Formats: sequence, C-alpha cells, structure tokens
Amino acid sequence: MAENTEKVELKEVMEYDEAHYFGINDKIVLGGVITEMTESSNPIESEKQYIHQKSKTTKTTGFSNEFPITMDMVKGDDVFEYMYELFYRRKIGNDLNIPHYIVNLWEPVEGQENTYKARKIVQTCSITECNGAAGEQKQITGSLKGGEFVYGTFNTSTKVFTEENVENTEQV
Repeated sequence: MAENTEKVELKEVMEYDEAHYFGINDKIVLGGVITEMTESSNPIESEKQYIHQKSKTTKTTGFSNEFPITMDMVKGDDVFEYMYELFYRRKIGNDLNIPHYIVNLWEPVEGQENTYKARKIVQTCSITECNGAAGEQKQITGSLKGGEFVYGTFNTSTKVFTEENVENTEQV
C-alpha cells in the first residue's frame, strides 16, 4: 500500500486557520510577526469526594484563558512595537489590557462578504522575555492572559467586530 506523502500548501492551511487581530492605539491590526501562538483554556476545577464514594467528582467552574506567544522583533510592525513598549517600559495594571480578536477564516458568514465567525477577548499582555543569539532574529515571548470571550462576527476588510445577538444564542 502506497503511503500518502502529499504536501499541504499554505493556501490550503489558511482555509482552516485563524487570524489574530489586536486593538492598538485606536485601530485594529493583524498580528503580523507572531511566529507561535497557542490557545489554552486552562480549566478551573473543583473536586469533591464523599465518604461513600470510591472516586472524586470533578466539575469545571471556569477558565483561565491564555495565549502563549512568540514574535519576531520587527521594527515598524504595530503589534510588535506596542507589545515591546509594554515590556520595555514595564507597564502595569490596565495599561497591559489589549483587545484580541480571533477570526475563524474557515467559517465565513453567509451573505456577508469578508465576514467570519469570531471571538473577542480583552486580555492582559505579559511579555516576559526579549531574546536572540548573535546573528539570529531577536524575539519577544510572553502570554495574553485572562478575559471573557464575546462571540460574534468580524469583517476583515472593515475590521469591525459585531457581537452576536445573545437572545438568539442557544444555551445548552
């Protein structure tokens, strides 16, 4: 039996990818020089075991959302310059909050050009390191932490997020 070794083209991957936009200085920009980003839900759980039970009962009571990131240091990139400034100036508190839009490029909204299902979350930007070996691309690393998701749609041309109608959202 022949093994399938066909390579997947980048355009095919993009059809199932996400785009990450950030609200920076009164505009929304695409996170262009981010090289790695992972979404972690980090469930918060409570456990209980009564004397008559053999096993504990575990319930998820919330989430501690986090997006660990790595980005290249590229002068002129809005996202890099904004996040590096937070690190360089050692900003604290509300100065670290950044709107983060996660756009599902594989889920276009029917009848709306350049519009996709999306989530918005305001997170704390925590840049922890600035590194790079001699002769190599310097990078910054850290995490976008916390926040509650708001669900809706995002138009990639106008860069407008529209919150979904909560009344029409099915609750399970």
